[in-house]
Amino acid sequence: KVPASELKDFVGCGLCGTAAVISPVGRIDYDGESILYPESGKPDGNMMKLRELLVKIQTGEEKAPEGWLREIKA
Repeated sequence: KVPASELKDFVGCGLCGTAAVISPVGRIDYDGESILYPESGKPDGNMMKLRELLVKIQTGEEKAPEGWLREIKA
């Protein structure tokens, strides 16, 4: 959990999930204020680089860090 008071200090912001991987967030509206994250959606930004890396791990193009993946046998 992240306190809302810390949102202004973030350099970038993204949402993650199984299907979404990481989706950049450009703006959060909170308590009558808009907090902008212009770097989050840039193709060469850290959020997009992280997304690309996670997709490569999912597809097997990159090796996952130790302990990230578990084989599930039916």
